[in-house]
Amino acid sequence: MSRLTICMVLGIMLLAAVAAFAQEGLQQQCWYDRICMSGYFQVRYMDVDSGSDFDNFDLRRFFFTLQGDIDSRSRGIITFARVGPNDPDVTIYNMFVDYSMSDQYKVQVGQTPTWFGLEAWESSSVRLPFERAKILEGTPAGLGFWWQGASDRGIWFRRMPTPGNGCEPMVIAGISNGQFRADDANDDKNIDVHLKWMKDWGQFGASWMDGTYVSGGVETDRSAWDAYFRVNPNTVAGPFGLQGEYCDGELLGADRDGWYGQAIYDLGNGKDTAYVRYEVFNADVDPLNMAEFTGWTVGYSHRVYDSSRITIEFRDGDWERMGTVDGMGGNASEDWIGAQWQYAFR
Repeated sequence: MSRLTICMVLGIMLLAAVAAFAQEGLQQQCWYDRICMSGYFQVRYMDVDSGSDFDNFDLRRFFFTLQGDIDSRSRGIITFARVGPNDPDVTIYNMFVDYSMSDQYKVQVGQTPTWFGLEAWESSSVRLPFERAKILEGTPAGLGFWWQGASDRGIWFRRMPTPGNGCEPMVIAGISNGQFRADDANDDKNIDVHLKWMKDWGQFGASWMDGTYVSGGVETDRSAWDAYFRVNPNTVAGPFGLQGEYCDGELLGADRDGWYGQAIYDLGNGKDTAYVRYEVFNADVDPLNMAEFTGWTVGYSHRVYDSSRITIEFRDGDWERMGTVDGMGGNASEDWIGAQWQYAFR
């Protein structure tokens, strides 16, 4: 049989397969009917009292997400992001499939955000303060457990609470490379387990992870546990909301722990919110190399429209260091006053 005949047969088979696939009910639905687009970006002006930073405008975060149903059980999600100052590149931040084995059991596989704790897991678009707590993100002056972002590559299984049983948590267990969005650098894998209770008044939960991280060819432990709670405004505490989180573990050869407490006050119209936060971060390599950060953050947020929010924030923070930790030494202040406009679209 000639090559031309073989090609023609294969072509006819492919066309028949495409026609058969179209007859399964998808011929009436275009791809753009199954795709949902959403995202947000944050523009800031920061007046920073620090010798290592400059007063400037910054596009702090940009996230653009495409998601849609692949079939009746699968949902695909791709997020393009630009995160951090001095980083003009837009990269693929998330790319994963969320598959429902049943109404109660689900699995995520691909490059996906962590479920760890509260602030590391939660989108920054819903957070009032400009930055996550030092113990969780912490850049640039100190490294928290998720300083390169919340995404990693792996697989996560979760069990949803039984409907009507408010005592059951959502349970998540996963295994991942532990190298954030980078390729795996060794044969070890990170494991993590999370318990999350979602309530009408807020949420609380706990997380645990254990594994390693490779930097510059050096492998060190990367392990932590976390506990948190949140009480939403206008629930059990009237116009007040409360939030707190504690995290403890080891990363890059240093024992790290930290916590924050935050109070929120809704001024009564649902558009204006004031908040105050106090946080502590410690990183100890040995008795001669230690770092501690303590800081107050005070802010005011005004929702212009459903899609826009303007926030004014003041930070008064101080670093006390002995020796060198995370490549930095000496005492320093971390003070700023800034304005941020956040715009969300969907």
